[in-house]
Amino acid sequence: MIAGCGRVGSDLALNLAEEGHDVSVIDNRPGVFKSLGSTFNGTIHDGRGYDVRILKEAGIEFADAFVAVTDSDNANVMSVQLAKQVFGVPRCLARLDDPRRADAYAALDIEYVAGAKLASKVFHELLVDEEFHYHVTFSGGDVEIVEMVMSAKASGLKVEELEVADELRVAAVRRRSKTYVPSGQFLLHEGDLVVAAARSGVRTKIKRYLVEQELQP
Repeated sequence: MIAGCGRVGSDLALNLAEEGHDVSVIDNRPGVFKSLGSTFNGTIHDGRGYDVRILKEAGIEFADAFVAVTDSDNANVMSVQLAKQVFGVPRCLARLDDPRRADAYAALDIEYVAGAKLASKVFHELLVDEEFHYHVTFSGGDVEIVEMVMSAKASGLKVEELEVADELRVAAVRRRSKTYVPSGQFLLHEGDLVVAAARSGVRTKIKRYLVEQELQP
C-alpha cells in the first residue's frame, strides 16, 4: 500500500505492479491518479493516508508493506504510525524531506528515506567521489556495492587473488548471459562484470585489473 501518488509514489506503484505485486494507492488530490495510466492494475483510493476509514477501504488489514511518500513529512509519519502500530503492517517506510526531522523519525522508530540527503550524496559522488562505474553506498560507513568490468590483465586471475582482506569481497560474476556466485578458486575472464562489496580507496589496489573506463570519475 502506498500513500501518495506524486512522482515517487506513482513510479513505485507502477514498478511494483509490473513485478506482480498487489498495489493499493491512496491520495486525495484531484486528478492525481492519471499519472498511473490506463494499464495500472492496482486499486486507487481517494483520501488521506492517515484516515482509518480509507486505510481499511484500501485493505490495510491485509497489507504486508506500507509506504508513505506524500510531500508532507507530518502526514507521512502519521500514516506510518497508524499502519505500524494500529494495523500491524510488517514493513513500513516513510519519505522524509526535511533532514531536521530525522531525529524525530528515529525516536519514533520509523524507517525512512531522506530524499534531500540521498540526492545530495548521489550528486556529490558523481562530482568528486566516484571510484567505480556504478555503486550503492551504505549510510554510516565507507562500504559500497560496486560493479567492475575486468580487463585483459584479469584473465586467469582467481577471485581470491582479486579480493583484498577487509576491503574487497566478490559476491557475483556476470559472464555474458550467465551469473555465477564464485568460490575463491573461480577464474576470471576479460569482460567479466564483477559485483563486490568494497571499502573506499581500494580501487588503487586493483585498478590494473579494471578496464580503463572504470578508472575515470
